[in-house]
Amino acid sequence: MWKTIVPPALFAVLLGALSLTSMRQKGITADECAHLPAGYTYVTFGDFRMNPEHPPLVKALSGLALLPLRPKVDTADPGWVKAKQWEFGTKFLYEWNDADRLLFWGRVPVVLLTLLLGLAVYWCARELYGWAAGCVALLLCLFNPDLLAHGQLVTTDLAVSLFTFLSVYLFYRTLQDLTAANLLLFCLAVGLALVTKFSAPLIFPMCLLVGTVWAFAGGPAVIFPRRREGPRRVVSSRAGRLGIVAALLASAGLAGLLIIWAAYGFRYAASPDPEATRFIPWGEYLSRPGLLVDLGRLARDWRLVPEAFVGGFLDVLRYADKRPAFLMGSYSSTGWWYYFLVTFLVKTPLPLMALMVLGLALTRRYGAGRVAEAMLLLPPGFYLAVSMTSNMNIGHRHLLPIYPFLIVFASKAGRLLEARWRGPGRERWPAVACALLLVWSAAEGLRIYPHYLAYFNQIAGGPANGYRWLVDSNLDWGQDLKGLAEYRRQHPAEPFYLCYFGNDSPPYRRLQTRYLPGWPMASYGGGGIKYESFNSVPPGATVAVSATFLQLPFLEQQKVPGAQKFMDRLRGQTPAAQIGYSINVYRLD
Repeated sequence: MWKTIVPPALFAVLLGALSLTSMRQKGITADECAHLPAGYTYVTFGDFRMNPEHPPLVKALSGLALLPLRPKVDTADPGWVKAKQWEFGTKFLYEWNDADRLLFWGRVPVVLLTLLLGLAVYWCARELYGWAAGCVALLLCLFNPDLLAHGQLVTTDLAVSLFTFLSVYLFYRTLQDLTAANLLLFCLAVGLALVTKFSAPLIFPMCLLVGTVWAFAGGPAVIFPRRREGPRRVVSSRAGRLGIVAALLASAGLAGLLIIWAAYGFRYAASPDPEATRFIPWGEYLSRPGLLVDLGRLARDWRLVPEAFVGGFLDVLRYADKRPAFLMGSYSSTGWWYYFLVTFLVKTPLPLMALMVLGLALTRRYGAGRVAEAMLLLPPGFYLAVSMTSNMNIGHRHLLPIYPFLIVFASKAGRLLEARWRGPGRERWPAVACALLLVWSAAEGLRIYPHYLAYFNQIAGGPANGYRWLVDSNLDWGQDLKGLAEYRRQHPAEPFYLCYFGNDSPPYRRLQTRYLPGWPMASYGGGGIKYESFNSVPPGATVAVSATFLQLPFLEQQKVPGAQKFMDRLRGQTPAAQIGYSINVYRLD
């Protein structure tokens, strides 16, 4: 019994300790400024006008956590009336309420989803490879910097990783044992994924790949009950198996459609206020060519899904083609085909990569069978391939759904520990090497605490050099303004200048500074801020600059006078300090 209870319980305690203490030390990230206020309006007003570019589940869960706090909302504010989510979010957090208090409680539901992800990975690894593998999977989850980083933010990346993994794993289980319970859980997981992020439909081809391998793999025929009691039917033909796969995916699609409608209160209109829907730019959404736009038009005209859902989907398409991005000193608005390969190589802990290679070497001896191994490898491979075709190269977080699969695949090293740890002499060395990799993995997670978002492995030269490789949500999402304010109080030298990327508020943080052009203006207190020019900063001044603006993917696009020369000058200097690795502080030569 202790083997079943103790590892998950210990994981829950340690995850809670790491997540809750680290997230108190970090300010709001850029997207949370829109997500958290929107989620509260979903659950209090049943109004989905805000932040339609993501389905509502995670935001609504965080909004529910705010209900006991009774935050203030001014529904007469122009930001609310005109559905200007950034204006509304800034006032909701920094003018009407206490941002840190709302942020802490709004993040708690995401930590609980991270806990659920760890348990799902544990049970999958244990079912496939045994108890020791389940423990290895828990450890790899617990100290994975990416999972820890996004597992405490009011964003969609961790949640879609959870529901994507659950959907594929439950599909695999349903193929092995087609029961009503397994089918219902599979359909529920798919539906929850669909109301979490617009990339979730990739689950269907991922499951199709696994189902095809299962249908052609041969071996024992599937059996399933005709009714609760009585004879069981055997399906042994390939055509019959493919039919089962098609039926399961169709069932999940129908269930997903029902859950989408439920998530929006079974109402087509995005808002109970008819005036709010006139701000949806349908003309701009539908003027672009493409099959997906045509499908969106069909869904809107026939009211196949709620208005906010189809509008959000089309909004994502509008911004997906061109987004300013930075990679290893290069700039692009259409991205690089190898972008996510680079992010994987520099953001994935080296011990996890080594354990994945070890898992591949151990597949023949300790593998769980052709279908199980396909379930762990084909979906992340497909997901990575699709990601590499995307022009939206703004964050390694978009690759997060592959990690639960890879962690379970690597966890078969636990079989090696069981088989060799007590062996004599040379036979024990592989188990010792495996144990050392696990210790190294834990050390990587502990060493970067609490700056999980800024993690870079040794290939990149560690987090201190991360800004030379990647910026934006890979490293700098505006989360370290809180830390900069503390640094400023300890170093009150004048003059002090700030060029900040994010949605935190310097006035809220009581940060005494002069402002250089940054983004967005709303984060600086809603306007009325006097901006200094880059050319006016005197020698000897202290300058704090966000890593994203240091590399200029946004300022260069805005053609701010003097920005290029100023940032080139800073990049030639060694930072006097790094705040959370995402904000560099320089003493200007």
